[in-house]
Amino acid sequence: MGGGVVLDPFCGCATTCVAAEKLDRQWVGIDISVKAYELVQQRLEREVDKPQQDIFKGDTAITLKTDPPKRTDQEADYREKKFVYIISHPNFPGEYKVGIAKNWKSRLNSYQTSDPERQYRIEYKIEVPHFRETEKHIHAVFPNKHEWVQGKLDQIIEAIEQHTQRSTQ
Repeated sequence: MGGGVVLDPFCGCATTCVAAEKLDRQWVGIDISVKAYELVQQRLEREVDKPQQDIFKGDTAITLKTDPPKRTDQEADYREKKFVYIISHPNFPGEYKVGIAKNWKSRLNSYQTSDPERQYRIEYKIEVPHFRETEKHIHAVFPNKHEWVQGKLDQIIEAIEQHTQRSTQ
């Protein structure tokens, strides 16, 4: 085994990061989820047999960055667009999955494959450049359980559209 850097580009559950730290290897963990960032910190504190101050200093500093690097192959004010979507299921009235995806059909299909009756359906979708901010806003405004928000569908749609209009002005 060499002494190279361990890279986990999808470190959501932190297993690779914890293993690398236990083996005294340098490591880099990447994930799009804020929850993954929190989980990496929690698991390192709980599972690595080192004083906390040694884990979170120097090369092992855990940082959170939510802004992607600027693209150099696009115009200065270019922002990638993704869909903010709402998915429903008849077994969960008044609860809606509000998420983001580049391809909403693929996202719906991934939900459908977990449901033998294939009852999930897209209630709404809009392609916007400020997709992360919009999703975060909806999850802050409406009561939620994990990624599912509770409320009236028309009010959720209205909140998405109002936030989208404000974000693009």
